[in-house]
Amino acid sequence: MAYELAYVFAASPTGEQHFAGTLESKTGTGTFTYAASWLANDWAYPLDPLNLPLSTKRYRALNKHGLFGVFCDAAPDDWGTRIMLLRHEHAPANELERLIRTSGGGVGCLRYSLSRGQAKVPAPLPTMQHLHDLAKAAEKLELKHKLAPEELALLEPGSSMGGARPKVTVADDETRWLVKFAKAWDLVDVPLLEYCSMQFLKDVLGLNVPETRLINVGGKNAFAIVRFDGVANSPKHFISANSLFNQDRIRPIEDSKRNPYSYCNLASIIRKHCSNFKEDNKELFMRMVANIVMGNTDDHARNHALLFDITTAKWQLSPAYDMLPIVATRSGLQAMGVGEHGAKATLENALSYANLFGLKTAEAQALCQKVSNAYTGWPDYCLQNGMQAADVQLVQGAMLNELN
Repeated sequence: MAYELAYVFAASPTGEQHFAGTLESKTGTGTFTYAASWLANDWAYPLDPLNLPLSTKRYRALNKHGLFGVFCDAAPDDWGTRIMLLRHEHAPANELERLIRTSGGGVGCLRYSLSRGQAKVPAPLPTMQHLHDLAKAAEKLELKHKLAPEELALLEPGSSMGGARPKVTVADDETRWLVKFAKAWDLVDVPLLEYCSMQFLKDVLGLNVPETRLINVGGKNAFAIVRFDGVANSPKHFISANSLFNQDRIRPIEDSKRNPYSYCNLASIIRKHCSNFKEDNKELFMRMVANIVMGNTDDHARNHALLFDITTAKWQLSPAYDMLPIVATRSGLQAMGVGEHGAKATLENALSYANLFGLKTAEAQALCQKVSNAYTGWPDYCLQNGMQAADVQLVQGAMLNELN
């Protein structure tokens, strides 16, 4: 029988889990109600500042899962779901059961339980010392080989981070690292490509990027990035732009000013809720332009997020993540709306609504020029970091035509 009720827990300023509210879910409809004890805290914060402001009211979600997106942000995507299904005898009957089963394994500080008295305690994470065994198990899973129970048990903790690429979360003292492995059929060395891309954004463009590493595991590259949703026992609350947009369907709308699934809308949300909104929106604009120039057409709304710092009680744009060229494709469209010409991937389109990011025309033009000029040095940067010339050439094919 499918679960229809669960209890949500969230972190306090001291890192402890507190009962935050009750979820009730059925196919196509569901509700969330904040707990009176949560609302009574002077540090209480909304789990979704746009769709679930602090209130005693019962909020209703009308979508296929019957859940607000913020509760699903920590749920596993393809990779984590495969591990979960192999690890357990029965598939979850609904999204609520899936959340409870993987509670604590995804991004952010939310936890789920069948008991209002205590959140489900997540299994301890493997450490950096387990990376070789984790990589071997991940490769076996990719090749459809049978895994031993102990291999699945090693892979499962922290496997609910989004995306289809093989990945694990490992602990290194108080720091948690997300480590992504190569796939046998990758067109290029993707871990190296992601490392070069993220470091380029940080070193050359000065964007807010977590610490990254390129790690050799069993003779193959793996990409490692620090989990920015908090150190151990002190998590930050995470909500994706996808959850903030709260759109059950993505509709093509030519004018991004009217498109809820757009960079323009995210800039508006940042302006209303983030304490340092001017700098955050400048950063968002530069990320949008960088995605256009580098050919990252996978810039969908789950790849953007806000963080709530529970200690300072402030919202902020999260550090950048999952920003790299999408090789062997150049659709000419971004995943989210950009400007007055919809999702069209041009600098002209990016500039069309620069004012919505709080930028004057001259400032926005200068930022576009800065990003464009920087990417003329991208091939040399990749070569200096060990990428093969043939891979660099393939990646160049995805980039904005006027740069090639």
